[in-house]
Amino acid sequence: MRQDAILSQVFFARIEAVDALGRLGNGGAVEAETLRQISAALDGASLQYGRAATATAYGAFAGLLRIVSTLAEWRQSVLDATEGGDRLLRSAIERHRLWVNEYGERSEAMPLLDASTTVPSIATLADFEALCSSLSRVPLPIGVFGDEGLRVPRKKDLAVEVAPQPAELSVAFLKFQLGGQPAADVHHLAPREMHDMEIEVRVSRWPDNATHLTLTPVSAEPRSSYELSEFTFPKPPGKAPYTLVQGGRAILQVAQGLKARPFEFKYAAAFQPASVEQPVAIVGHRTLLVEGIDIKSHPITGYAAMDEKIVSVRDLLRQQGLANVHELSDVLELLAVLCNMAGRAVQDAEFDGIWPESRFQDYVRKELRRAPRIGSDLEEHPAAAGGITDLSFRGITIELKSVDHRIRRVEDCQCYVEQTASYAAAKGKRIALLCVLDCSKKETAPWPAADGLAILRSAPPAEVTVVTIVVLGNITRPSKLSR
Repeated sequence: MRQDAILSQVFFARIEAVDALGRLGNGGAVEAETLRQISAALDGASLQYGRAATATAYGAFAGLLRIVSTLAEWRQSVLDATEGGDRLLRSAIERHRLWVNEYGERSEAMPLLDASTTVPSIATLADFEALCSSLSRVPLPIGVFGDEGLRVPRKKDLAVEVAPQPAELSVAFLKFQLGGQPAADVHHLAPREMHDMEIEVRVSRWPDNATHLTLTPVSAEPRSSYELSEFTFPKPPGKAPYTLVQGGRAILQVAQGLKARPFEFKYAAAFQPASVEQPVAIVGHRTLLVEGIDIKSHPITGYAAMDEKIVSVRDLLRQQGLANVHELSDVLELLAVLCNMAGRAVQDAEFDGIWPESRFQDYVRKELRRAPRIGSDLEEHPAAAGGITDLSFRGITIELKSVDHRIRRVEDCQCYVEQTASYAAAKGKRIALLCVLDCSKKETAPWPAADGLAILRSAPPAEVTVVTIVVLGNITRPSKLSR
C-alpha cells in the first residue's frame, strides 16, 4: 500500500458533509435525514483511523452535523410558518451544550468548538447560514495508510535507549445493537416493554490504577422518558488492546406520535476512579436513534397491517429525503384517511359496481373534509401545469382515478404517475398522492388492503415521489365465490 494513499471511505463522507454545509450556508436546503446519514458515515469513518486524536476530530464533526440536522428542520419550520420551530431550536441548543461538555476540552476539536460558538445565540436564518459556512471551512485531517518503515537497530553502545511512548488511550465502539439492529439505524421499540442491548468496545490500553470502565447514556431527552443500562467493565486479563462485550436493557417510558422525531441517545465513556487518565478519543457508532410509536394503543387507521405499512412508507420517505418535515406531516394526515378508506373498502365492500371518477372524487372529498386537521385546507380542482388537479392539500396534489380493469399490483398504476407528477412539479413539490379505485369485477378474493399502498417514482428529470393507494371496489361477496 502506498504511504500517501487516501483513505477514500473517510474522505468521501467528509466531502459530502462539506458540500451539504456549503449549500446550507448559501441559503439552500438539505434534508435533515441526509445530514443524519452523513453523520453516521462520519462516525463509521472515525473507526478507520489509528490515531485517536484524528478519530476524535471526526467524531466531534459528526456530532455537530447531527445538531445541524435539527437546525435544518428548524429552518424549514420558519420558512413554512409552522408550529414546533421553537422546540427544534431549543433541542439543538441543548444538544450543543452536551457536545461542548464532551469535546470542549479536546484540543483536536477546538477549531470545531470555535466555529460552533454561535449555536446558543441563533435566532435568524442568517445566523444558521453563517454557522454552516463556518463549519464547512474547518479543516480536518485527511486519512492515509501509513506503512512502518524498515528499522535498523542501533548498537547499544551508540544509542541511548528511550522508553516507548504508551499508546493513545481510546475507546472505540465496534458494535452497538438494540433489538438485534446496528446503531446506525433507527430502532423501533414498543414503549413500556423491556428490550435487549448489546455493546462491543475496543480499549487501546488500560490506565494505571483504573479499576473499571463505565459507559453511561447521555441525552437531551427528559430523563423520565427512558431507561438505558449503564455498562461497567472491570479490568480484563491479557494484553492491550482489549475487546469488551456486554449486554444490557432498554425501555421507553412514553409512546411517540407518528410525526415525532426519534429519541436520540449517546454513550459516554470514563474510567474509574475519576482521578485516573481518561480517554483521549471515544469513537464509532455510539448514537442510538430510537422510536417508540405504539400503533396498538394509538392506531392510525384502525387496521394494524395498514398502520405498519404507513410507518414503513414514512420511514422510507425520511431516510431517502423524499419529503421535508412539513410535506411528510401533510402526507401522513392524508394517508391516515385514505388508508382507512381502503381498509373499509375491503372489509365492508363499500364500493359496489362501477363508480365514475366524479362520484369517487366526491366521496373522497367528503372523507377528507371530515378529518379535523384537513377540513378547509383541502382544495378541489385547483389549476396546475395548465391542467386541473382533482384535490390538493397544502400544495400536496391528490390525483384520483377510477378504472374498470383489474389492478393486480400497485406497479400497474405507473401509467398514471407522470400526470400526477406534472401537477406536483408545477406547485414546486417533489411528492404527491395518487389514489386509484379498482372497479373491475372480482372473481377471486381481494388482496389485503395494506398491499395496495406503495411508493412509485416519476421519470427523470422530475423524479417526483408518488405515494400510491389502490382502493379495491366491486368486490364479490365471499358467499358467491363458493358457488
